Amino acid sequence: MPSIALMNAARFGGYCHALRTSITTAHARASLCLVAALLTSHLATSAGQTLRYASRPGGAKVTIAGTSTIHDWVTEGKIIGGFFEVDPSFRTDLTLKSLQAGPSATPNVEVFIPITALKSTVLAGREKMDEVMREAMRAQENPRITYKLTRLRVKDAVPPTGTPVKFDTRGELQVSGVTNTIDMEVIMERLDADRLRFTGVKLLKMTDFNIVPPAPKLALGMIKTGDEVTIKFEWTVAASSASPAPPSASAQ
Repeated sequence: MPSIALMNAARFGGYCHALRTSITTAHARASLCLVAALLTSHLATSAGQTLRYASRPGGAKVTIAGTSTIHDWVTEGKIIGGFFEVDPSFRTDLTLKSLQAGPSATPNVEVFIPITALKSTVLAGREKMDEVMREAMRAQENPRITYKLTRLRVKDAVPPTGTPVKFDTRGELQVSGVTNTIDMEVIMERLDADRLRFTGVKLLKMTDFNIVPPAPKLALGMIKTGDEVTIKFEWTVAASSASPAPPSASAQ
């Protein structure tokens, strides 16, 4: 009889162990499912917390204009990459209250311009001028001009239509590997529900970015470039879910 009791006890113990294992496994599976559900919910919520407007082909123009001892000069580019991220309420917030208070007051904005996309507008000697510009800007080591917004404030009263709007902005501009903080007035226009256009003008000095104003050796150094340049830009962005706008007649 003692041996039978021991055998029954052993069987009962095995049953209990199997039951505990089954319960533990089921609990673990349930916990994993819960974690997965929470993670998925968090990611979905995070994705819905920002509205991203991104660059679109054909929606940009930048010019850099300067002077020299013989004539003024201009380089142009039609590529501005980057994005403008804001609270989703921005799309319908024509008063722009979402940009005037709280943690979403300053949008997340990053912009870049490939230096190789900048081309001289002169008719003769264009390739040589582009070569001189790229060498002066140390383009091989620093192929992009970059900008990151750090502050944005509505400047004047916002029109009832929500457009156009002037902003006082501050950001970090990097040229030729040198970063400077710049203040600039920027105008935003709502082209439609899903497209925005930003324009601005800024006077800069080459030497502030450790760029030596070019004096081409081809002219024995007699042609000297002025230190100051004026940068103008026009940047159109579209909500990520929006389709690109058809090209205008002037762009075709």
